[in-house]
Amino acid sequence: MSLATILRALGLLAALAVALPSSPAVAQDAPIGEPLRQESGFLRIQAKGREVRLESLIVRPEGATGRLPLAIITHGRNSSSLSMGDLRAARYATLARDLARRGWLAAVVMRRGAGQSDGPLPSLASCPAPDVAGSFGDDADDIEGALRVLQARPDIDGQRVILLGESAGGATAMALMRRKPPGLRGVVNVAGGLNLEGCKENGQDALVAAMTAWQGPDAVPQLWIYARNDELFPPALVARMRKAALDAGADVRFIDLPELKPRGHMAFLHGQARHLWLREMDASLRAWGLPTIPRDRGRTFHAKLGLTTRLDVFERYFSGPGERAMALSRSKKEFRYWFGTTDLETARANALRDCGALAPDCVIAFENDRFLLE
Repeated sequence: MSLATILRALGLLAALAVALPSSPAVAQDAPIGEPLRQESGFLRIQAKGREVRLESLIVRPEGATGRLPLAIITHGRNSSSLSMGDLRAARYATLARDLARRGWLAAVVMRRGAGQSDGPLPSLASCPAPDVAGSFGDDADDIEGALRVLQARPDIDGQRVILLGESAGGATAMALMRRKPPGLRGVVNVAGGLNLEGCKENGQDALVAAMTAWQGPDAVPQLWIYARNDELFPPALVARMRKAALDAGADVRFIDLPELKPRGHMAFLHGQARHLWLREMDASLRAWGLPTIPRDRGRTFHAKLGLTTRLDVFERYFSGPGERAMALSRSKKEFRYWFGTTDLETARANALRDCGALAPDCVIAFENDRFLLE
């Protein structure tokens, strides 16, 4: 069954005309649709006895008081140092905002050799030496150093930390998890691993061995997310990795995403995939006793607005990615929403347009998480 078929069954394509970009746009620093504060800069860490600057982007709720839980987001990589140098933290800004709206201080951290961070790009395992577990030391050092710097901030609760990583960033998160850094409470691994070009069988065996080395009965709980058509980590390999982790005593919750177009490996920022896996992340965060969208938020507003049908569809609005807006017709007791856009104005306009096709009295009820009809 295709992803589009599944979404139609949920009423999200035909009924709601949800906007879900298939590929992420690079987000720039700009006014955001609710009180969020965004900081672009560098984290100065100590690595191998010297100071290293790592490019960072931090997003947090503007009006929050006290100490916030910390979510560190880190990227994948490929073999080209030139293309890694073109990568920027701003690429992950929309995901950082998704976390900030859930009550987190979200920090995108670019590891050495990526973006504007100091280099060079560390070497990873290769066919002649396929030691995947042992090759992530420098990457884990970078995120561990960033964690220490961020935990020193007065607005961060250093005892409530999660790591989110894509591809090699997911592997980095698990390599750091093995070190048991203080305050780490969970790992979200999206399409995580390392692909060794030119030695498929040995490379896969080394990746499975790494899962055994990184795991253990004392490891923090993890959420693993892989698409069925991931071209780097196909289902048979993911099943071996998962078995190795579970056999080592790990606490792993696994989500099998449907096929993604154009590439299954791009699940981290893929609009449609993020719509699905953010809801699963919310469920895991609740299970881990960490902040996220209140379970009853959708049900409470559904009743407050006098709606009587499609509660499940209404609830999905609150976990949607990107900029979001919902339009409501009180006369028809109907709603339409858009999410996944890069700006709030587009979400508002499209939600009003679609709702206006049903009734003339449509108004914006929500801008992201702000309720406007008090």
